[in-house]
Amino acid sequence: VTQIVLEKLTATLGHVAKNPRNPQFNHYLFESIAVLVKSVCAKEASHTSAFEGLLFPPFQMVLQMDVFEFTPYVFQILAQLLEYRPQAAGLGDSYTALFPPLLTPTLWERKGNVPALTRLVQAYLGKGAAELVAQNHLLGILGVFQKLISSKANEISAFDLLGSLTMYVPAEAFSARIKDIFQIICMRLQQSKTPRLVRLVTQWFALYIGKYGSQSYLDQLNNIQPGLGLMLLMQVWVPRLQTDVPARMDAKVQVVGLTKLLCETPALLADVNCQQIWAQALAGAIKIIASSSSYLSNSTSAGDDDDEVEIGYDATFSRLHFAARLVTDPFPEVNDAAIALAQSLHKLSASQPGKLSPLIQQGLQNDAKLAASLESLFNKAGVNLV
Repeated sequence: VTQIVLEKLTATLGHVAKNPRNPQFNHYLFESIAVLVKSVCAKEASHTSAFEGLLFPPFQMVLQMDVFEFTPYVFQILAQLLEYRPQAAGLGDSYTALFPPLLTPTLWERKGNVPALTRLVQAYLGKGAAELVAQNHLLGILGVFQKLISSKANEISAFDLLGSLTMYVPAEAFSARIKDIFQIICMRLQQSKTPRLVRLVTQWFALYIGKYGSQSYLDQLNNIQPGLGLMLLMQVWVPRLQTDVPARMDAKVQVVGLTKLLCETPALLADVNCQQIWAQALAGAIKIIASSSSYLSNSTSAGDDDDEVEIGYDATFSRLHFAARLVTDPFPEVNDAAIALAQSLHKLSASQPGKLSPLIQQGLQNDAKLAASLESLFNKAGVNLV
């Protein structure tokens, strides 16, 4: 039945592609394809190959004809299929052949293409980052990142892409380019330190530290300018946590990154000034854990309630509801980020008896609620400070 319905939908797609006059109809046509993909492939990933066989020919026709009204939809469903594709299957010949044209600059100049293309490149990285590196595509992807981050309109897509690069590109290849990435981000922060950019940058800092450690974060920034790592922590990152509490998976990533920063960075306990920053960073982490709006214990759920999502056409970019990107946990090995923080603080205090308690009191002295939350967290984890 699915094949019959899909064949009718793709036949309709071939017909309307020649004259795409009705945007509302077109949107629901692609939503219909997306819901078929989701309903079948979410249950059985092996069925993606059948969908690829049916959808690649009409999608290639749309891309070759350059039907700009349809290309964002095609990119989203290609990403959806690639994400459902079995991990062991790799990229395969069809996706491998399709990738180089995706980096063509003119494609990224169309505003409506950018979120969908970003999502597709993220899907490629998630399924075959090592293959892309072996085929010498990393520089091209980083070029796209640099282009996106230079524009305020595209900075969200830039950090979506950077997040996937950080998560999936093999460490050796990524580390070779990380100096340039930090320099690009610091230049962008100098130009425009808006609340949204600060949120995006500090979110990536936490992800980077979670993957590569706090010492690497400090080393990379201090190589740009001595003391820059601590300065950004004090002037940009900690103030963000006081006013803009992240939610769900972003909250988990922040707590994981801050835990490594607090508990695996001897330099932060080296002198009085650094200790003050340490105490403020801890207060920021506890604030996330204590916040009812962070949904930390429910971090894997999507940010939107399906019942409240409005499905339909939008003139700038029409996101396909049924092709929405699945939430990815960068740190599946951390079952409970809050408990992991308490355990790491206990371990750190055991290595330096009597040192942490006064620092923690200093950081939380003006907020009885945060102090109570930390006490409750220690009790829940079954640990205490030494």
